[in-house]
Amino acid sequence: MRKLLLLKPTALLLSLALLSGCVDGNATLGVILGLAAAAGIASLGGGGGDSGSSTTTPSPTEESKLILKTYDGFSDDLLTAGVGVSGLRNRNPLAVTDTVNPTATEVRRDTIVRQYQATHDMRTTSGYGTLYGATVPTAFATPSSEDGTVAGKEYLVYIDDSEGKNVSLMVHIPTTFQVKDPCIIATASPTFRGIYSAVGLAGEWGLKNNCAVVYTDKGAGVGEHDLNTNTVFLVDGVRRLANESVSDIKTKPNFVAKGSEQLDLAAYSSASPFRIAYKAAHSQKNPEAQWGTNILNAIEFALYVLNLEENYGSSTAGSSLTADNTLIIAAGTSMGGAAVLQAAEQDTDGLIDGVVVMSPAMSPKKLVNANGFTIKHGRISYFNSTHGRSLFDVLTYQNIYQPCASVNTSVAGVRGRCSALFAEGLLSSTTLNAQIAEARQRLIDYGILASASAISDIYWDSSVYAGLSVLYANAYGRFSVTENLCDYSYAGTNPDTGVVRAKFSVDLADDYQTSSGFPPSSGTELVNNFGNNGKGIPYRETINLNGVSDEYLQGALCLRRLFTGTTGVLASEGTALTGTALNNANRVQQGLRETIVSGNLRGKPAIIVHGQDDALAHVNFTSRSYYGLNKQVEGDNSHLVYVEVTNANHFDAFNEDYELNTQIPLLYYFNNGLDRLYGYLHNRALLPQSQVIPTTLPSTTGNKITASNLPKMDNGIVDCQITFDGQTLNIPDCAGDL
Repeated sequence: MRKLLLLKPTALLLSLALLSGCVDGNATLGVILGLAAAAGIASLGGGGGDSGSSTTTPSPTEESKLILKTYDGFSDDLLTAGVGVSGLRNRNPLAVTDTVNPTATEVRRDTIVRQYQATHDMRTTSGYGTLYGATVPTAFATPSSEDGTVAGKEYLVYIDDSEGKNVSLMVHIPTTFQVKDPCIIATASPTFRGIYSAVGLAGEWGLKNNCAVVYTDKGAGVGEHDLNTNTVFLVDGVRRLANESVSDIKTKPNFVAKGSEQLDLAAYSSASPFRIAYKAAHSQKNPEAQWGTNILNAIEFALYVLNLEENYGSSTAGSSLTADNTLIIAAGTSMGGAAVLQAAEQDTDGLIDGVVVMSPAMSPKKLVNANGFTIKHGRISYFNSTHGRSLFDVLTYQNIYQPCASVNTSVAGVRGRCSALFAEGLLSSTTLNAQIAEARQRLIDYGILASASAISDIYWDSSVYAGLSVLYANAYGRFSVTENLCDYSYAGTNPDTGVVRAKFSVDLADDYQTSSGFPPSSGTELVNNFGNNGKGIPYRETINLNGVSDEYLQGALCLRRLFTGTTGVLASEGTALTGTALNNANRVQQGLRETIVSGNLRGKPAIIVHGQDDALAHVNFTSRSYYGLNKQVEGDNSHLVYVEVTNANHFDAFNEDYELNTQIPLLYYFNNGLDRLYGYLHNRALLPQSQVIPTTLPSTTGNKITASNLPKMDNGIVDCQITFDGQTLNIPDCAGDL
């Protein structure tokens, strides 16, 4: 039995937009504005540390009127937006009445479909539709319809501090919700995607298991301000002018950029036309520091919605569903997984019963060497000084060397980066092939697994390292779009000439549906402002002063210095920064410190599932480090399980995009982890052991992934158990012998 909630008022402002879809598609809007002390949302805390956060259930004022409509499961639904499982796999553009001004209903439908495709390997040969997917049963439930549709209600909400944070929350209540056996799945958007991006991930599992699901975009999801047209997104993905009057939450922008003390938006746009500000990078609020709070807020909002009279509350008896009688699981992937871990660490009120995360992209607290531990993977040891690196550290380092390391692979790489690194004294080899090998070895020596290094080429090709390095630097340092950090910016460009130009209205109207939340994405380019005589050029088309195409090495080195605080690639190299460069580095490092996770899960049962070949959130720096940290911090009180899966990486969708037959869908094991945690919490079944799961490639089964390729957790395979003795975390190099 959990502790009763400690009611503690807060001073935050809650704005609710309660939107749902009826059969005729005519949405009505109920607005609650100005809930302050009675709002009962979690107080602002920082990062993943041990700072307490008290929560109470929000309730509306008497004047508020909540108008609900339901999705009937035929014309529209919660999980597939009415298109069914076949529609989710259809990559043809969906019909809209006006491509420049799609309706909110059209935006929602297209977003759910496109985000499903962006987060899944949808190939039947990979097991979609048989091993995982909207119509595949879970261990405890069978989908309520043959085509995966789920009838129910949908609520949207902003949480704001009156300063424009505008964190989006959304609650799904399926008609199959079991009030006598209630459960809530709390989740967050992966990477920096919008509010609907986790519908096909934790949302799918929750809805299939008759749970309510509450989502948050972590205060960063696809907030886009096109400075050229001065247009922004609303809570439902419709675009409008940023300076239009706000009459209610439905007309309130998700994000409006602000200038800096040195330069306002008008002056900036005049000097640098056609630029675009992104909320995840340019909110000037370091959203990641509040991700855990966002999850806790979401849980309280879900309880509030469930206890409305129109749902399961009573005007006389009050709240019937509480954190004490409702099973609450927090689950997320990628940056959403990081948010879930933050929330569990901050959950002093016992809202969360258990945690399942996949590929969490986070930065665990670094232990001093005297209290640290070694990771031993087979015959290779990674000492405390190696594995204790932050995500930003690894991203900015890989952003320097990966373009060279990827030369002569299927994605080509950048030969000029190799010669430019040599000219800077950052490679010592004199021939191209030797430089490529040296760049790869430097990455492996930094702690990146060889198997992850082999797949890093496609991550480079997708601009993951450059895109995230720029985004995190801006976010951590709370930089305005007008500050042009390291002379990067975002803009539309001519695909033939590379010249910066206005982004077309039809493309802007499509960004909410298709964007990852960090450029390059959906036709928004990452721009080197120095290119094209100062007008800007896509960073990949940069020609340096020596006439070499080097993918803007100077920008990559600038980003790296923000981490090291020196002119060197390592903190021990070069000279200390001074002046503006030092101030910028201090800002970034302060923001990074606010996001470090502590490893203290407060004894909650938790399962981390991670692909061994992850080339973004490399296992040595994230889940392996976190697992060892948690065991050090919690000791015998720890109930954390770590499952590492071979032949799996961070983005299942890359398997399909790049036609890989060397990777398996990690989402299968995320669902398996949710099954196991639910069984533990609901039925008192055992949690799995910490283990490596040795999957087999589809080449062994006729290039089709079947259950035989994917051993279950606790499958009887010998020599695959992960162990920790206080000094060494042992990751076996198991071959899968039974």
